[in-house]
Amino acid sequence: PGSPRVLGGTQCPSQAHTGLVLLLYFDQPQCGGALLSPQWVLSAAHCKTSHIQVRAGAQSLAEPSVHDQYALAVATVVHPGFSAQDGTNAYSDDLMLLRVEPPLTLTPYVQPLALPHAAPAPGTNCTVMGWGTTTSPVESYPDTPQCVNVSVVADDECLAIYADLATEDMLCAGVAEGGKDSCQGDSGGPLICDGELQGIVSWGDHPCGQPGRPGVYSRVYNYLAWIRETIGED
Repeated sequence: PGSPRVLGGTQCPSQAHTGLVLLLYFDQPQCGGALLSPQWVLSAAHCKTSHIQVRAGAQSLAEPSVHDQYALAVATVVHPGFSAQDGTNAYSDDLMLLRVEPPLTLTPYVQPLALPHAAPAPGTNCTVMGWGTTTSPVESYPDTPQCVNVSVVADDECLAIYADLATEDMLCAGVAEGGKDSCQGDSGGPLICDGELQGIVSWGDHPCGQPGRPGVYSRVYNYLAWIRETIGED
C-alpha cells in the first residue's frame, strides 16, 4: 500500500534492529513490524493484507543469510477501534497483532522488544527503523534496514500541529529541522526509546521529513492492556 510509513538515516548497526521484522505480501515487502515474542508481532492495522509473511533477522533484502527466518501470520487481530474509512490517512488505533507459525527462534539476530513501563518524556531521543523509502517524494528503497534518531514531541505540540487528526493515543517524533523521518514502507515498524518499544509507525505528512511536521506513531503505552490480553500475558 502507498500509505506511509527511513529518511535521513543510516544503515542500522548489526544488532540494533533485532526486534524489527518485515511484513511481506507474496514475497513483496509491505511494512515493518515489531517482534514481541517468538509468536507475536505488533504492526500497523493499515498494513493488513489477506496473506502476510514475516521475515526476521534480515540484514539484506536481496541476499538472505543463515540468520533470516520466515513465518506465516496464522491469526491477525486488528485493534477494535481501527477504521480506515475516515477519508484521511490519519488512522486511529492503527495497530494489529500477528500470531506467527512456526514460532521464531530467538537468536542474536532475532530478539523481542520490551514493552514500555511509562510513556516517553518530551525530548526523549529514540530510534525508528525500517526498510521504507530513503527519499521523498520520489521513492527509493534500500537493501539494508535503516535507522534514524528522532526526538519525542510534546503532546500538546503534536495535537496542535495535526489539529483534528491527532489523538492522545498517538505520539509524534521527529527533528525540528526536518530531513529525518519514517516514510512510505516503514509503517508498522518500531520506535524504540531507551530500549523500550514506545511507538509503531502509523502516518505523517507527505512528503516525509518536512520541518515542523513530525512522524506520527501509535503510542504503545496506551495499548498495553489490549496487547497483553491478546497475546495471553497478564
